Amino acid sequence: MNNILKGLQKDLLHLPRTHPKRRATAIPAMQALQAELGYLDDAAIKKITQITGLSTAEVEELATFYSLIYRRPTGRHIVRICDSVCCSMRGADQLLTAAEEYIRTSLGTVTPDGALTVLPGICLGLCDKAPAALVDGEALGPLNDASLKALLQRLQKED
Repeated sequence: MNNILKGLQKDLLHLPRTHPKRRATAIPAMQALQAELGYLDDAAIKKITQITGLSTAEVEELATFYSLIYRRPTGRHIVRICDSVCCSMRGADQLLTAAEEYIRTSLGTVTPDGALTVLPGICLGLCDKAPAALVDGEALGPLNDASLKALLQRLQKED
C-alpha cells in the first residue's frame, strides 16, 4: 500500500465509524489508488472500505458520483470533451461524434491499442475556451475538427 493510503489509514484509526472525515478521506484514497492502478476495480473499492471503514455501498456511491473516478479501464490518455451548454453551442457535440469516428470505438471505451479513452465531460469550467477539453488533466481549447484529430493522432503515437 502506498504512503498516501497508509497515512490516511493512520489518520482515521481512532475516529468513530460515523465521523465525517471518513467519508471525506475516501476521495483522496480513491485518487491515490486510481493513480496507481489506472481505475478502481472491485478489489480497489474493497481496499478503500478497509481504509475508511465505510461500507461498499458508500464507497461505490462516491466513486460513481465523481466523474474523475473511473470504475472501468481507461486508455493511457484520457480526453474529456466538455458537452455543457456553452461548449455544445460552439460545436462540442460534433467534436464528440468526430472523436468517436476517428478512434473507431465508442465514447468511454479504450481504443484497441490502449492509447485513448474519450469521454464527454459535464462542464469543465472552460467556457472561455469553448469547445474545450481536458487532456490528461490539462485544459485545451478552443478545439475544432482539425485540432482534435491532430491531438488524438499525437496521443495515439505517444507511449
